[in-house]
Amino acid sequence: MAVQTAEADLPHQPTESLAPLPFPDATTMFLDYMARYRQCSPLTIQAYGRDLERFTDFLHRRFGRLPSPDEINRQVLVQFAVTLSGAAPLTVRRKLACLSSFFKLMQDMGYVNGNPAHGLPLPKKKQPVPVTVTDEQVQRIVRAAHTPWHRAMIVLLLSTGIRRSEATAITLDDLDLEKDQLLVRGKGAKERIVPLGPAAIEAIRDYLQSRPQTECRRLFVSRAGAHPIHGRLVNRMLNQVLKRAGLAENGITPHKLRHTFATHLIRNGVDVRTVQELLGHADLQTTARYLHSDIRTKQAAVTKITSLLAADPGH
Repeated sequence: MAVQTAEADLPHQPTESLAPLPFPDATTMFLDYMARYRQCSPLTIQAYGRDLERFTDFLHRRFGRLPSPDEINRQVLVQFAVTLSGAAPLTVRRKLACLSSFFKLMQDMGYVNGNPAHGLPLPKKKQPVPVTVTDEQVQRIVRAAHTPWHRAMIVLLLSTGIRRSEATAITLDDLDLEKDQLLVRGKGAKERIVPLGPAAIEAIRDYLQSRPQTECRRLFVSRAGAHPIHGRLVNRMLNQVLKRAGLAENGITPHKLRHTFATHLIRNGVDVRTVQELLGHADLQTTARYLHSDIRTKQAAVTKITSLLAADPGH
């Protein structure tokens, strides 16, 4: 739609108590609120920032200027949603959820009369079947982890199912090797206790002996010890290990190691609620995907029925 006709589509709805807030000031307020008050992770704040930048670009193209939040109505948001066609459903849902949280804050602060993003139609979520690593591949990966920190990180990911971001955020104070457990800070600043098995404890102890002397309290630090490692370094490390293991072309990622952990638990009879707690899933349906993806468990169940049907009724 042409810019010159767009102004008519923006009915001005001034609030009774506060003057209109410039959109850049509103985004700054929102990101600060989410970081300081809601205590969202830095990665979440970065994602929200990118989402609002995308929406800001849309507003510039759509109206030739940046309207204040109280000028933006539901029609504008639906038009923005349409521009996201082609993006993954989860990406679209996240961007619209960001805008809903943004306008909810503006409403709570008195800058808008309502939340135009509330209840927007959302694309259906696709639930891809989790891809796991085979037992033989796991053994090859662990054998190819030659350095203490490579082995500690890989064994930790495989034996606890924690996320890459959770692993890089571990501090020395989170470790309790005497009680064989780890405090994990997950999404939304939620904390959970994860038990550590013998292999993980041994790998962490070996790594601690070679860990650089530093005042940094993060468990995994750079080679010089000056700063904690970041997620991209974990990916690079894993790629090096996979190359040594002859698995470079298998598309194995840190998240697939998490899938492997979950599927292994389900396969060995661990109830889904326990798996949910270990993974830090807020929604049980997210964990339930692993119930549907384990073909070995399905095959074993069918084999039992087949054996029953094949039994000789005369004996």
